[in-house]
Amino acid sequence: MDKKLLFYGGIFGPLVFLLVDIIGGIITPDYNYIINAVSELTQAGSENTYLLGSLFLISAIMTIAFGIGMLLNYKDRRSKLLFTASILIITTGIFSGLTGTIFPMDPFNSEMTFAGIMHIILTGISAVFVMLLILMIGIGFHREKQWKSFRLYSIITVIIMVVFGGLTPALIMNSIPLLGFFERIVIYAYLLWFFVLAFKLLK
Repeated sequence: MDKKLLFYGGIFGPLVFLLVDIIGGIITPDYNYIINAVSELTQAGSENTYLLGSLFLISAIMTIAFGIGMLLNYKDRRSKLLFTASILIITTGIFSGLTGTIFPMDPFNSEMTFAGIMHIILTGISAVFVMLLILMIGIGFHREKQWKSFRLYSIITVIIMVVFGGLTPALIMNSIPLLGFFERIVIYAYLLWFFVLAFKLLK
């Protein structure tokens, strides 16, 4: 299998996610990108759960393909950081696919279900894994000249995720209607990072 072909998963995965997010917000009644979380597009009981969940699954599969490409490319090299980060990419891709399909989010102010609890757990683990793999890859490439600035970019991406992700609970507890906006900053910060990483690898 051509490893470079798998790297395109890091390009198209984020683009598909963006497209589904936009389309989902348009076809979901009373949905607001600033107020509503991305997971609300596929929450339990939503009329577009199966359609949007299937499309988000495609994005997740592309992420998994990208992770496999990374794994194949760095399995015989000395960098354990890059190898481990590749496994984390695959894992987060699997978790992303599960949270958009089998384990959808429970609607706010509704009774918690097993699927909803699993959604929260997998989402939380994924957030930690994403920050770890970003730092691992940023550090793993630090010896190569063409990747010098990428380490700084990786650190900045993680800082953005920590700041805006850390403020999310405060928004919910104080009923501040910015959950969707803050969440999207976090999500698109790391999706952009994936896009840039894949683009550099393809070059």
